Amino acid sequence: MDWALFLDVDGTLLDLAPKPGEVVVPRTLRPRLETLRRRFGGALALVSGRALSGVDQLFPGGHDAAGSHGAEWRLAGTTTVLADPWPDEVATMVVTAAGLLPGILVERKPRSVALHYRDAPEREPAVKALAEAAIRNAGTELRLLEGKAVIEIASPEADKGMAIDRFMRVPPYAGRRPVFAGDDITDESGFAAVNRLDGLSLHVGRSLVTRAHFRLSTPVSLRRWLARLDQAPGGVSDHELP
Repeated sequence: MDWALFLDVDGTLLDLAPKPGEVVVPRTLRPRLETLRRRFGGALALVSGRALSGVDQLFPGGHDAAGSHGAEWRLAGTTTVLADPWPDEVATMVVTAAGLLPGILVERKPRSVALHYRDAPEREPAVKALAEAAIRNAGTELRLLEGKAVIEIASPEADKGMAIDRFMRVPPYAGRRPVFAGDDITDESGFAAVNRLDGLSLHVGRSLVTRAHFRLSTPVSLRRWLARLDQAPGGVSDHELP
């Protein structure tokens, strides 16, 4: 099997929940990922906006993974933190300012701060303005990442496409055809990376504009597709694409 499989977590493998801590991992999903990892010769990695610690809470076992949108990177049990230490004063300022915006959930990560406004969608402009002000005043290079009801202040190394490129330069990923499934704006750099490598990109959801070449409507559809891959006799090919 010559695919290298990269999977986003929230909104792709798992259905979104009102808060990140409320997502549910279907009973069959963890063992399915393990069997697929073996079928692909170990070339399966989770590529998530969650910190690696958050990925491990959902999927224990030390999977190859890129956490914090790629600022954390783990291969064969060895973790590399690619970004410089995050400026604590920026995080403190963001947390304090967000406290004046009811309904906003602040999520601290090793190399970023995420502001979730799913419970207060009317506050999106204020949240974005807060994040932009924090970046202007940071005194170090930071970037703004926008996702589904979330705005994140992150390091420049927080890029899923860069994370996938990094995997594709080392065994067991090198020489394989990359396949990446994601659902959000932050996954577009991953789609661009695999497209550039003649790979296969799958968008999960109903976005009208995406770089992905293929679409699946929901995480349920993706999990069904993974089940078909798991059961495909004699390996998989482009014919197994949705």
